[in-house]
Amino acid sequence: MTTAMLETPVIMGERGTKADIQWLIEEKLNAFDAAIAGHDFLEVDGDIEGKTPQEHLLKIINHKLECAFSISVDAIIRQDLEYVISSLETGITSRLHGVTRIVGYYSRISNWNKSKIGELHDRHQGKYSVR
Repeated sequence: MTTAMLETPVIMGERGTKADIQWLIEEKLNAFDAAIAGHDFLEVDGDIEGKTPQEHLLKIINHKLECAFSISVDAIIRQDLEYVISSLETGITSRLHGVTRIVGYYSRISNWNKSKIGELHDRHQGKYSVR
Protein backbone atom coordinates (compact mmCIF):
# COMPACT_ATOMS: atom_id res chain seq x y z
CA MET A 1 0.00 0.00 0.00
CA THR A 2 1.52 3.33 -1.05
CA THR A 3 0.99 6.35 1.13
CA ALA A 4 1.22 9.96 0.11
CA MET A 5 1.18 13.31 1.80
CA LEU A 6 -0.24 16.53 0.51
CA GLU A 7 2.32 19.27 0.98
CA THR A 8 2.80 23.01 0.50
CA PRO A 9 -0.52 24.08 1.95
CA VAL A 10 -2.35 27.12 0.63
CA ILE A 11 -2.17 29.95 3.16
CA MET A 12 -5.51 31.13 4.56
CA GLY A 13 -6.55 34.76 4.64
CA GLU A 14 -5.94 37.24 7.43
CA ARG A 15 -5.72 35.94 10.97
CA GLY A 16 -8.62 36.56 13.31
CA THR A 17 -9.12 36.02 17.01
CA LYS A 18 -8.28 32.73 18.68
CA ALA A 19 -12.01 31.85 18.83
CA ASP A 20 -12.40 32.61 15.11
CA ILE A 21 -9.45 30.40 14.25
CA GLN A 22 -10.77 27.58 16.44
CA TRP A 23 -14.18 27.86 14.74
CA LEU A 24 -12.55 27.82 11.29
CA ILE A 25 -10.51 24.73 12.15
CA GLU A 26 -13.58 22.90 13.44
CA GLU A 27 -15.59 23.87 10.35
CA LYS A 28 -12.87 22.69 7.95
CA LEU A 29 -12.43 19.36 9.75
CA ASN A 30 -16.20 18.79 9.99
CA ALA A 31 -16.59 19.55 6.28
CA PHE A 32 -13.76 17.12 5.44
CA ASP A 33 -15.27 14.43 7.66
CA ALA A 34 -18.69 14.88 6.04
CA ALA A 35 -17.19 14.79 2.53
CA ILE A 36 -15.33 11.54 3.23
CA ALA A 37 -18.30 9.96 5.06
CA GLY A 38 -20.57 10.64 2.08
CA HIS A 39 -18.03 9.57 -0.54
CA ASP A 40 -18.45 6.43 -2.64
CA PHE A 41 -14.88 5.10 -2.49
CA LEU A 42 -12.89 7.16 0.04
CA GLU A 43 -12.75 6.04 3.66
CA VAL A 44 -10.91 7.22 6.78
CA ASP A 45 -8.94 4.23 8.08
CA GLY A 46 -7.37 5.76 11.17
CA ASP A 47 -4.92 8.35 12.29
CA ILE A 48 -1.26 8.66 13.16
CA GLU A 49 -0.79 10.76 16.29
CA GLY A 50 1.57 13.69 16.14
CA LYS A 51 2.62 16.44 18.51
CA THR A 52 1.57 19.21 16.11
CA PRO A 53 -1.11 19.48 13.39
CA GLN A 54 1.67 19.16 10.79
CA GLU A 55 2.70 15.80 12.29
CA HIS A 56 -0.81 14.42 12.97
CA LEU A 57 -1.87 12.41 9.90
CA LEU A 58 -5.11 10.78 8.78
CA LYS A 59 -4.97 7.59 6.72
CA ILE A 60 -7.46 7.69 3.84
CA ILE A 61 -8.18 4.56 1.79
CA ASN A 62 -9.13 4.97 -1.86
CA HIS A 63 -11.00 1.77 -2.72
CA LYS A 64 -11.18 2.65 -6.42
CA LEU A 65 -7.40 3.03 -6.83
CA GLU A 66 -6.76 0.33 -4.20
CA CYS A 67 -4.27 2.49 -2.32
CA ALA A 68 -4.05 4.63 0.77
CA PHE A 69 -2.94 8.19 1.41
CA SER A 70 -1.90 9.93 4.59
CA ILE A 71 -2.74 13.60 4.86
CA SER A 72 -1.85 15.97 7.66
CA VAL A 73 -4.58 17.69 9.63
CA ASP A 74 -2.76 20.93 8.82
CA ALA A 75 -3.10 20.27 5.07
CA ILE A 76 -6.84 19.66 5.48
CA ILE A 77 -7.26 22.92 7.38
CA ARG A 78 -5.17 25.10 5.08
CA GLN A 79 -6.19 23.83 1.65
CA ASP A 80 -9.38 24.06 -0.35
CA LEU A 81 -11.63 21.09 0.46
CA GLU A 82 -12.48 20.39 -3.19
CA TYR A 83 -8.76 20.29 -4.05
CA VAL A 84 -8.02 17.87 -1.20
CA ILE A 85 -10.91 15.53 -2.10
CA SER A 86 -9.99 15.64 -5.81
CA SER A 87 -6.37 14.79 -4.98
CA LEU A 88 -7.45 11.87 -2.79
CA GLU A 89 -9.82 10.62 -5.53
CA THR A 90 -7.34 10.73 -8.38
CA GLY A 91 -3.92 10.80 -6.73
CA ILE A 92 -3.03 13.44 -9.33
CA THR A 93 -1.56 16.71 -8.15
CA SER A 94 1.70 18.54 -8.36
CA ARG A 95 1.82 18.58 -4.57
CA LEU A 96 1.21 14.86 -4.02
CA HIS A 97 4.36 12.91 -3.20
CA GLY A 98 4.53 9.14 -2.93
CA VAL A 99 6.08 8.03 0.35
CA THR A 100 6.85 4.54 1.56
CA ARG A 101 8.32 3.05 4.70
CA ILE A 102 11.08 0.58 3.94
CA VAL A 103 13.84 -0.36 6.37
CA GLY A 104 12.30 1.67 9.19
CA TYR A 105 12.17 5.17 7.70
CA TYR A 106 9.92 7.10 5.31
CA SER A 107 11.27 7.93 1.87
CA ARG A 108 9.86 9.69 -1.18
CA ILE A 109 9.60 7.42 -4.20
CA SER A 110 9.72 10.21 -6.79
CA ASN A 111 13.49 9.90 -7.24
CA TRP A 112 13.65 6.08 -7.26
CA ASN A 113 14.87 4.14 -10.29
CA LYS A 114 12.69 1.64 -12.22
CA SER A 115 14.09 -1.37 -10.37
CA LYS A 116 13.32 0.04 -6.91
CA ILE A 117 9.78 1.03 -7.98
CA GLY A 118 9.29 -2.47 -9.42
CA GLU A 119 10.39 -3.94 -6.09
CA LEU A 120 7.86 -1.71 -4.31
CA HIS A 121 5.05 -2.91 -6.61
CA ASP A 122 6.07 -6.54 -5.98
CA ARG A 123 5.85 -5.89 -2.23
CA HIS A 124 2.31 -4.50 -2.68
CA GLN A 125 1.27 -7.68 -4.48
CA GLY A 126 2.94 -9.92 -1.90
CA LYS A 127 5.50 -11.36 -4.35
CA TYR A 128 8.54 -11.94 -2.18
CA SER A 129 10.26 -14.67 -4.18
CA VAL A 130 13.72 -14.30 -5.69
CA ARG A 131 13.79 -14.25 -9.49
